Amino acid sequence: MATETKTEFAARCNVSPGRVSQWIAAGKIKRTSLEGEGRSAKIVIAAALADLKRSLDVSQSIGLNGFATKLNNTPPADAAPAVAPLAEQTETAATKEPEPRRQDDTSEQIAQERLRQAKIQTRKAEREEALLVGRYMLREEAEAQIARTAGMVLTTVESGFNGMADALAAEFSIPRRDVLHTLNKAFRTVREAATRAFAEKEAAIAKAEAEAIEDDEEDDQED
Repeated sequence: MATETKTEFAARCNVSPGRVSQWIAAGKIKRTSLEGEGRSAKIVIAAALADLKRSLDVSQSIGLNGFATKLNNTPPADAAPAVAPLAEQTETAATKEPEPRRQDDTSEQIAQERLRQAKIQTRKAEREEALLVGRYMLREEAEAQIARTAGMVLTTVESGFNGMADALAAEFSIPRRDVLHTLNKAFRTVREAATRAFAEKEAAIAKAEAEAIEDDEEDDQED
């Protein structure tokens, strides 16, 4: 499968490398159409072009209709270039003036802004839908619910120590006070270990969120 860097693929589609990054982030170019991971990942040309053609039906509402023509006119990566006869090549090179390169920075900026706004609206709608159907909840609410549940579990376990101490003292003929002290001491060790594990997991989540925000800011700067 023929592949290209993001910069090469951007030149093929006559857009900026930042636009290609936006397509990947928005899912218009699927992860299965990439070879490798991270910023060094390369784009599988045929698969990525097919992804973009399919996504054009959605993109038409934000003013990207013209891009369909570019994709439809893009030759396959493995297609052999047509070769004219040598005399015709010589005559063409001698008589034809080079066409000036056309750039429309304003149109490109407008298209990028429309795409950015569309992504924001899509993410907002997805979050609202997920909240509505209960697929996820706000982090603050989740943390509060977990804390309440953990407290209830601890209280339930500790309330059973007295009964367990009575049973063990009677079974093994040892002082009830010693049994209760041992149970409380062992449970305290378990509770401290669980607290450390929760704290480490929370720190890992916070770190992952910070890295995700940093990556988004870097992508915005590239655009």
